[in-house]
Amino acid sequence: MGEIFKKRLLLAILMCSLFPLNAQKKTFLEGYIIEKSGDTIQGLIKDRSQEPFVSLYNKVRFKKIDHSRTRKYGPSDILGYGYHGQNFASVPFREESTFFKFRYYSDIATPKTFLRVIQRSKKLVYYEQLVEDDDSSYLDAVPFFHRPNSNEMVRVTQGIFGLRRKQLKAYFSDCPSLLEEITNPETSIKTVPELYEFCIAHCFK
Repeated sequence: MGEIFKKRLLLAILMCSLFPLNAQKKTFLEGYIIEKSGDTIQGLIKDRSQEPFVSLYNKVRFKKIDHSRTRKYGPSDILGYGYHGQNFASVPFREESTFFKFRYYSDIATPKTFLRVIQRSKKLVYYEQLVEDDDSSYLDAVPFFHRPNSNEMVRVTQGIFGLRRKQLKAYFSDCPSLLEEITNPETSIKTVPELYEFCIAHCFK
């Protein structure tokens, strides 16, 4: 019995010693950061807590492949980061509300935040803002369009209510094709990616 107990104790100690390594692999993912100089640095990155109660970090955790030291970077410290095919950019972003009307600003004086880049062109960028759902502890993605020459963004959808047609028409007031399309009750545009592709094809010639 003494020998069996020793073997079991040794196995338990081994499992405990391996757990931190396994946990680290699960929480940190292979990715990169983009420094202000424009240099891309490969390493291990983490931007949120583990499931099931996910919480976004204000600053991403990052460490180089050959270093154990973890550093924290906020939106004002780097140009962006990414991992597993997801790319986040540091973007000026501010929400203002007046009598339940919301506007979204993106100018030099606006504090920066990390937004996920879904599609990008020189004329229009499709971002998503990740937000925490207080009820479910899951993350929601709120879509925004930004014309790089504009100091404002437009939120594209309003939850289950679909496209924010009034706001989109104001933001793309110089695009008659889009105004006609989203005014038409029989429009074939149902999703945000479809709307983005329509804008690229018809609004920037």
